[in-house]
Amino acid sequence: MHRNLRGDRGSALFEMALSLPILAVLLVGIIKGGILFYDYVTLADAVAVGARTMATSRGVTTACTSAETALTNAATNLVTSKITPTISFPTSNTHADSCTSLWPGDAVEVEATYPCDLTIPFVGNVWPGCTLTSETAVRIE
Repeated sequence: MHRNLRGDRGSALFEMALSLPILAVLLVGIIKGGILFYDYVTLADAVAVGARTMATSRGVTTACTSAETALTNAATNLVTSKITPTISFPTSNTHADSCTSLWPGDAVEVEATYPCDLTIPFVGNVWPGCTLTSETAVRIE
């Protein structure tokens, strides 16, 4: 039996060994990006729920607390202790300047931030300090 010393036996295995880690990191990056997008959509939906609660809470002394609670309860699959809700009142309002003095037609801005994690194995954190932010402005009904 004659052996060819210059043959290409094993070259496919060598090429696969070179490309597999790159493909694995790319796949994990795509999955992490999908999770990040899902977290953003969840946060945006939760802010919308909080804003709706705030818009319909005229006459309630705990309007801001109710809106923040509705926001964090609506943020399913997120760590609620990491959500930072903020409720503010634009200076253009004629009446509303706090949670206890809400007048119909005045604006309220509901915002929430959530830290994101884009740590990819063997690469590290590709976006340090990443923070998801969603904001909605509503009129008091």
